Amino acid sequence: MIQLQDMYDKVYSHLISSSQYRDTILQVLGQVIIAKGMADDVDALGIYANSSSPRNIATILGLEHDLVMRIAADFHLLLEGGDESSDIKIRQPSFLEFLLDFSRSQELFVDVNEATLRAIFHAEGMYVHPLPRTLIFMSLHQCFPWSLQIYTQAKT
Repeated sequence: MIQLQDMYDKVYSHLISSSQYRDTILQVLGQVIIAKGMADDVDALGIYANSSSPRNIATILGLEHDLVMRIAADFHLLLEGGDESSDIKIRQPSFLEFLLDFSRSQELFVDVNEATLRAIFHAEGMYVHPLPRTLIFMSLHQCFPWSLQIYTQAKT
């Protein structure tokens, strides 16, 4: 079983790492992952909070809508949906497990805390520039000291 998991991990790593949109893919996947766990409340604009539609993700991340749709199409073996009328969803549970397990994904690890902060800041009308993770955390902590408490609680 371990050998099969290792094989899948290598395939996942290769697919993401070989893309010119590597970092953007990881940000999109972060939004897909957190949307799955959110309540289905409707916000002031009439958008479901748990929507992982390309338009919603593009808005949160400050990306072109077409780029998010292209990423969903390029990764159709691992993702489903992502057209104008459907949310993007992770097709394979083993892919989700890979993304959330730092020991397996290493530099491709999807930090759910970072993705959540991006979504929160977007909802509050703030934009988080796509900086390296340590800089994002440092910047957030300097601007919002309470973010350290949230980050620390989420890690435990």
